[in-house]
Amino acid sequence: MEEKQTIVACGAGSISKRVYPDGRIERSENVKDVAQYIERIGEMIERKRVLLSD
Repeated sequence: MEEKQTIVACGAGSISKRVYPDGRIERSENVKDVAQYIERIGEMIERKRVLLSD
């Protein structure tokens, strides 16, 4: 799979990624355990917000 576009992923174990114009890639992983994901959903949302903000 080529790393050419930004992906926003939701759910336990998912990984969002941001691809910058210069080719640099940053990722934000969600915890894999569903119970932990539910308990920490605010943290997961904040990580995505930071990743995708300019």
